[in-house]
Amino acid sequence: MKKILLIIALVIIPLFTYSQEIGKDIILFSGKTATGETVSISDYKGKVTVIDFWASWCKPCKEGFPFLIELFDSYSDKDFSVLTVNLDEETGNYKKFIKNLNKDVPFKTILDPDSKIANIYNIEAIPNTLIIDKNSVIRFIHIGFTASEKGTFKKEIDSLLEK
Repeated sequence: MKKILLIIALVIIPLFTYSQEIGKDIILFSGKTATGETVSISDYKGKVTVIDFWASWCKPCKEGFPFLIELFDSYSDKDFSVLTVNLDEETGNYKKFIKNLNKDVPFKTILDPDSKIANIYNIEAIPNTLIIDKNSVIRFIHIGFTASEKGTFKKEIDSLLEK
């Protein structure tokens, strides 16, 4: 009996797990912000959207977060948005990070302290950034962040906004 269960686990379960992959539709998810507002990824349908998984303790995340604000501001007059998913286990760490930015964050952040949303996407490294098109299809994936990638991000977003 144990062998049958093991076979089922090894063969069947992977069919139901999702891995982030270019060309796949995003899996719908929702979560709460620090203010208790419920946000759903379905709210972003019809917009090119950057979804960024991050945490306050992550050095590349700290470097990349201000760039997300810059992207949001640069494309605010277009069908574009940013949604971030914070993976800090303690909400206080998220709040301290935002306060230390010394600037307003113009987009929503879902708090995911138990990594429930991150697990849907098998997030193994952060920052992990998905760029989805207006039809909620993953078109680009970035793992990690360096300032040299800023131009690539903008080219990818521009290409999706032109469609």
